Amino acid sequence: MELVRRLVVAGIAIPMIVALVVWATPFLFFLVMAGLVILAQYEFYRLFPDISIDSGVWMGLSAGVGFLYVIYLKSTGAVPPETLEVVAALLLLTVLGGTLLSGGVARMAQLPIVWLGIMYIPFLLGTILLIRGIPGGDRWILYLLALTWIVDSGGYFFGKMLGRHKMAPGVSPGKTWEGALGGTVAGILFSLLVASWLPAPLSRMAVFWIALLLSVTGQLGDLVESAFKRQAGVKDSGHLLPGHGGMLDKVDSLIFNAPVLYGVLIFYEGLSSPVIV
Repeated sequence: MELVRRLVVAGIAIPMIVALVVWATPFLFFLVMAGLVILAQYEFYRLFPDISIDSGVWMGLSAGVGFLYVIYLKSTGAVPPETLEVVAALLLLTVLGGTLLSGGVARMAQLPIVWLGIMYIPFLLGTILLIRGIPGGDRWILYLLALTWIVDSGGYFFGKMLGRHKMAPGVSPGKTWEGALGGTVAGILFSLLVASWLPAPLSRMAVFWIALLLSVTGQLGDLVESAFKRQAGVKDSGHLLPGHGGMLDKVDSLIFNAPVLYGVLIFYEGLSSPVIV
């Protein structure tokens, strides 16, 4: 039954995601991204029940959306590159001062988690907006999403069929080395098959290394989120998607993969957004 729910949700979501990436205006794409980021960031904060809603969660969510908006402006060339660093500093000052004034000394202990939520989700996922600003960015995003999903699905199915050796039983008891290897192989094979479709003229060896890197970092992102859920004592970050858990459960691998792919594209392939990055 869980597999059926997964397939139904995927069958509905995939065409919508493709249409959004390929045809949506930059601002509409940002709005949808902002909605998804808010949901994921909210689920992250709920993993730490000691954080207050009034001064902790809402301040973190507001700062996260503001940060994401500046990344969007940067991706369109509307603001200079230095803006992002300045806004990050101002948001940190705002969160520091706002938490102290609204909650007093007792709530200052929440600040590391509030700020981690901003950096962990809006900042890292915001690189998807920057990827879309690169020439051929829509194809890179579709490749990123497909690869991440294939590695995750491959790990799930190979782990179910062949899994014997636990990868990190203290973090995620269901993950096995066999599943991780199967997901990685599936991701590499997929990448080699679509290499000629990618917008940049990459050699198959370059595509191989990119796929291997993303397969590893994506699974690491999954483990990191599993560790957060483990300390909270929950199986899923939420119940938004039947058979899939919460929004954070669906983007945990992307949180790691998006900035890694963006880094590869700008540092090793010489691509960039409309501004100097």
